[in-house]
Amino acid sequence: MISDSEFPSSLPCRVLLVGSASPVAAALAETLSGVDGVELHQADQSEARERAAALAPSVLLQALHGYEDGGGFVHACRKSDVLKDVPLLVIAPQAEAAGREAAFAAGATDYLAHLPARTELLARVRYHADAHLARQQRDAAVCRLRASEATLARAQVEIEQLAGLDALTGVASRSRFDHVAQNEWQRARRNGQPLSVLVCDVDHFDQFNERLGQDAGDLCLKKLAGLLVGQLKRPSDLAARYSGKAFAIMLPDTSLDGAVRVAEACRASLERLALSHPAPERRVVTMSIGVASSVPAEDAGLETLLERADEALEAAKARGRNRVMALRG
Repeated sequence: MISDSEFPSSLPCRVLLVGSASPVAAALAETLSGVDGVELHQADQSEARERAAALAPSVLLQALHGYEDGGGFVHACRKSDVLKDVPLLVIAPQAEAAGREAAFAAGATDYLAHLPARTELLARVRYHADAHLARQQRDAAVCRLRASEATLARAQVEIEQLAGLDALTGVASRSRFDHVAQNEWQRARRNGQPLSVLVCDVDHFDQFNERLGQDAGDLCLKKLAGLLVGQLKRPSDLAARYSGKAFAIMLPDTSLDGAVRVAEACRASLERLALSHPAPERRVVTMSIGVASSVPAEDAGLETLLERADEALEAAKARGRNRVMALRG
């Protein structure tokens, strides 16, 4: 018996020896039997795949007197979901040279055309077993890492939502916009000051997404969000993701004329940015903007102002898009 000190191992090596009726298999079984750290199992080729699926071996060891099966067993193992990654060592003394080619072509991990000495056999078996274990540990670590990354991404979205930010563009979310706008509406009512709202919608964005894909569409929205924020001059101004492809801008203490100037600056800036639109008749990405402004009255609500901005947006689209339309709230 070879002791652990001669062939150390941190984990048991489970070997399934295939071809129990072969004299080569008998010689290999004698070599491996009783070796510390090696758990030996044997099976005929007809039952080997079923036994292997149940045992989850560290190494498959196919013993042949010659390479008479032409790689059939190896090929069948490589097609098995359970066994496709298990190291498979073929030992085929007296096989012709074509046997080696057939074995590797079918997916064998290693091949010996001679009956190995005990030291060589144990070294090869342990090497392949350790490599298999290392791959399993690596794959498990990758799975854990991906799960952690997914958890982190979900947490980031939740944090951004709690902070009132849109996860894609980084501007305010619709819920934050509604909350801030309601507070500004009340403040404007108390102070008798105007409150203006812009609703900006990317023209023919569905065609953009369909032809270039969602990733390109998301990048377009991110660039538009940055452009809109760049047009805001005061801390009280707020840009937000209003819906899928629409953004809203709230401008406290701003008249309709002032809001139209901001809207036109936003529209023109996007046109100058010249983001290519995949539709030939579009050339570049543009947007339509609806503007509404109101000095809140006691009997009026914020919803009326937002509805007027939406109506103005629809009017801009009806008149050909890539334009600003304004209505008083």
